[in-house]
Amino acid sequence: MNTTNKPPDQIFAGRINQEKLEELIALHEDFVNGIRGGKRLVLQFMNLSGLSFARRNLSDAIFAGSAFIQADLTGALFDRANLFGCDLRYAMLEGASLKKADLRGVCARGARLNGADMLLADLREGQILVSELSRELQALYVEIEAPSNRGHADFSSAKLSKAKLTDVQASAADFREAEMQSVRMRNANVRGANFEGANMENIDLTGADMTGVNLQNANMMGAVLEQVKMDNANLSGVVYDKNLKQLANLRTSLDQLIQMHTRWVATAGQEGQALDLSGYDMRTAAAHFQKARLTAVKAENAVFFGMDLDGIELQYCTLPNADFRNCRMKNADFRGSDLSGAKFTKANLENANFQPLVLGGEQKIVNLSNANLRYCDLRNANLRFADLTGADLSFAWVDGTDFRNAVMTDVQLEGVNLQDALTTAPPSIDIPSENNVQS
Repeated sequence: MNTTNKPPDQIFAGRINQEKLEELIALHEDFVNGIRGGKRLVLQFMNLSGLSFARRNLSDAIFAGSAFIQADLTGALFDRANLFGCDLRYAMLEGASLKKADLRGVCARGARLNGADMLLADLREGQILVSELSRELQALYVEIEAPSNRGHADFSSAKLSKAKLTDVQASAADFREAEMQSVRMRNANVRGANFEGANMENIDLTGADMTGVNLQNANMMGAVLEQVKMDNANLSGVVYDKNLKQLANLRTSLDQLIQMHTRWVATAGQEGQALDLSGYDMRTAAAHFQKARLTAVKAENAVFFGMDLDGIELQYCTLPNADFRNCRMKNADFRGSDLSGAKFTKANLENANFQPLVLGGEQKIVNLSNANLRYCDLRNANLRFADLTGADLSFAWVDGTDFRNAVMTDVQLEGVNLQDALTTAPPSIDIPSENNVQS
């Protein structure tokens, strides 16, 4: 059995133009909304390449065996749609919703699913076969010239939580920073795939072939890794249960330790004891940290992943390489803290304060060098004077964000719109001397 190299129009049952597609989609949207005269969209074995489905509602439509090569599906709804055996190569699916969609056997090489929601989607193995005149079965897979700068399937930043990827063939695919909590990926072939920074909490990888994968900085808490092949994998910075300290093992309760630390701060170190939470898994301590004042805490390499920390006060803290990914941290106070190398991917930092701090006559500027702030909500955050050298702010939301006088050397700003941010600094600005921890 071989793949066919015939052009799409010689393989598929038919081809429609954009005008006809709009008519059919309008009828389908009436069907979805229960309007009389509506009709479910059924376009099986059709060549739909290059057409636009952007931001339309295709929920429950049937497209089995069709080609969407280079089609625009941006922001479209394909919930519960039948896409069995479809050719999605190089299609644009950014922000598309594919909840509970049947995606068995799809070919998604070069497809872009950044931010796509594939909750409970089925990507297991499957294949559409067609009969040639020779009566030999041929795989429905049309050879086309790949567009420039495109490669393997792109699932980066996609939402794949609870998706079914059992037996999926996804070698060398890009899953960077994807949300993959509780995904079933049993017996999957993901050799050479890139999972850098992905949230793989409670993922089931039983029997998967992960030879040569990149798992750098991935969250694999609770992952099932029985009989997994992981030769030559990059495991640097991976967050496992086994490589974190647990709060349950503290000899003194966390409440008592926080009280002792508060006393230590209030007495300038004369009484109490400084709190050091370096390397601990903090996720079971959400109630202790909500709107807490934790001035001068040390928590290097600590994991706060996904916690609700709105209003937390972390002034003058030592937090290099701390993991705040997916955290809610609206109105958080980080003045004067060392956040070098910290991970904030997809965190909500709206109205957060990263200004300098003057404490005991010492001026301390926030250090965010090499920090990861990709996809963060930084609206109205104050980053004046912050050191952002080498930081990654790609795709961050920066409306109203104050970058004046910040050090922006080698900052990555892919997909960032600075039009509504404050970036122009006056010739000389003094750091306010009243900027202290009590304010």
